[in-house]
Amino acid sequence: MSEKSSLRKFVEYINSHILPFIDYGELQKSYDTDMEYAKGILHRLHNAMIKTYGDEHLDYMSGEEGFVMIPAVVRGIESEKMCIALVDLDLHSSGEHWGTSFLCKYGVIDQSGEFIKNNSILKAETAEINAMYLPYDYCYTASIPCDIHIDENRLPKKIKEVLRDFRNYRVTLQHEQEEKPSVIEKIRKGDGEKSASQKPKTPKNKKKTEPEL
Repeated sequence: MSEKSSLRKFVEYINSHILPFIDYGELQKSYDTDMEYAKGILHRLHNAMIKTYGDEHLDYMSGEEGFVMIPAVVRGIESEKMCIALVDLDLHSSGEHWGTSFLCKYGVIDQSGEFIKNNSILKAETAEINAMYLPYDYCYTASIPCDIHIDENRLPKKIKEVLRDFRNYRVTLQHEQEEKPSVIEKIRKGDGEKSASQKPKTPKNKKKTEPEL
């Protein structure tokens, strides 16, 4: 049996330890206020990336044949609304961006709607989130020198601010030993830290988002 790719390890890790335990209502509120809970979630995702990819510095040898999914910050160009997301990049193609999953009030919403099929509720939610954020600027927490698509000097100030200090924030997720369903199954072939919130409430929406491949 071949060894799991770091991409697969990342997806499995966040499914087991992070995504099912986020208070998505609190996360959405955080986007519209101080971003503290959002920064804490981003910090957890960033640490998961380091744990599974082995480093925060990635190149074309990372992930699964150069394909990676990594945490990022998104800001709608027209709406100016902020969001934490998971972006899919092809590092063999100089960091070409080919997918985004938004972490929002509904859970994890895949921008493409590729896995929705005939679910009218998910279609409506995806359309709402896309309308809120598209088009958008984005930047990830990893260091990827080979990416020619990101110009850090031209990033919006709000994105720079989040990336500058998200490591200073920590969140307490729900009981991580509970058995929870997978949230995303998509593989496409501290000292000085601030407390971001109190213990999160139980999320009301756990139907998100994509089936196993």
